[in-house]
Amino acid sequence: MIEKAGQYFIRLDILSFEQAEEILIIQQSSPEKKFGEIAMELGYISLEDLDDFLKK
Repeated sequence: MIEKAGQYFIRLDILSFEQAEEILIIQQSSPEKKFGEIAMELGYISLEDLDDFLKK
């Protein structure tokens, strides 16, 4: 089973559930943006965090 970015970052305590919800709300109005891209723009995750997820 492929783990979604939000689930991954919540499981590792990098994001809170509320932060993930906020990202998903923003993504609804900007569907061209990826979850990780929005999370980085908000300062919730680092590029290293995103790279670690993408390598997984």
